[in-house]
Amino acid sequence: MTKIKIASMAAVLAAGLLSLFPVTAQTLRFGHANAPGEVANDMFNELAERVGKRTNGAVTIRVFPSEQLGKEADLVQQVKQGALDMSAPSMAVMSSLVPSMEMASGPFLWKDWKEAETVLRGSAFDPLWNELRDKHNIMPLTKIFYWGWRNFTFTDRDVKKPEDMAGLKIRVPESPIWVEMVRAFGAAPTPIPFGEVYTALQQKTVDGQENPIPTIFSRKFYEVQAVLTMSRHMLQNNTIIINKNSLARLSADNQKILLEEAAAVSAKNTELQQGREKSMLEDIRKSGKTRIIDEPDRAAFQAKVEPAYARLEARWGAEHLKRLTAEIARVRGK
Repeated sequence: MTKIKIASMAAVLAAGLLSLFPVTAQTLRFGHANAPGEVANDMFNELAERVGKRTNGAVTIRVFPSEQLGKEADLVQQVKQGALDMSAPSMAVMSSLVPSMEMASGPFLWKDWKEAETVLRGSAFDPLWNELRDKHNIMPLTKIFYWGWRNFTFTDRDVKKPEDMAGLKIRVPESPIWVEMVRAFGAAPTPIPFGEVYTALQQKTVDGQENPIPTIFSRKFYEVQAVLTMSRHMLQNNTIIINKNSLARLSADNQKILLEEAAAVSAKNTELQQGREKSMLEDIRKSGKTRIIDEPDRAAFQAKVEPAYARLEARWGAEHLKRLTAEIARVRGK
């Protein structure tokens, strides 16, 4: 057999092997803060499974839950630097890079989820996402990942109106919007890392906290809080983000698959999470550990917090806030 024929046969064999085994297989590391048992963690694992299947193993997503790779804000920084490929922070957490991202968590900003979803998916936030991409190497795989409406819990005080919060120490995330809001209600904002909240409530280091119902339930805050006030003062919307270069390294087809599957788990998450909000609230009610104030004076809370927007405008940018409020008005007009 001639050398030419041998070389030709080797080339054919190599081509056949390449068709069986992908040579461009890539692993994306996905770190997040949610714990096993939470809907979000299930959805992230489902995303990894579906992407692996649809790309025939060319793209593998390794999921690291429960802040294994760092706290939520640290994970965002890792994605920016390329040390981590993907994460799932709230928009408020991303305000450490682009302060106006915090606007999505504006107190009493949204009428309902449908309104929020329409605006968050629309053009009002595009300049902010462009800034994340151009300055911080971060892109969204989905801008929507519903987590829930935030509500207050208290150690033992029935809170139905802002005046009832006077003098209380309330745990807040380390974010200006929470600090301004709690101060507007006459209470003392007390930043405490999320992982330490249960102990702080149990030891009465603080008099209360605020979080969505799924968090209050899954983290068992209701066991050490006698009162749950259904203030629905903020919407928590999370995202799934990816390092810009990590996305660019994928083929066009695999990028498309990743975006499609992120959208699919986002939609499924919204349905599941909203259902669990209702069932978990009823479980809290049935536990007998917590008094639930279903109808606090939300209008009074909203009136108290309105002046805080003027102080936050300097942080967010007047142009950004004006564009957002105009878009909300447009959607409501429809």
